[in-house]
Amino acid sequence: MSLIQAYDIKARKKVSMINPKPYLMKNGMWTVKGTSVETGINLFRIVGKHKPKIGQLRFEAFKNLFTSRQCECDKIC
Repeated sequence: MSLIQAYDIKARKKVSMINPKPYLMKNGMWTVKGTSVETGINLFRIVGKHKPKIGQLRFEAFKNLFTSRQCECDKIC
């Protein structure tokens, strides 16, 4: 489950996000867009002027998936 929470209008409380993604608005502020765990509606949270590390963490996990495989020659390639 995600650690990022945003206010859900339908549930009228803060809930966790599914699939949070960073998004840059026209004014230069970064936001996080995702889906509500409880109701399934789109959530939107403004995080500030610095890019959140969500996309980078997902990239690192994907990169480690392909770089830590073992070859037929029993070496880590």
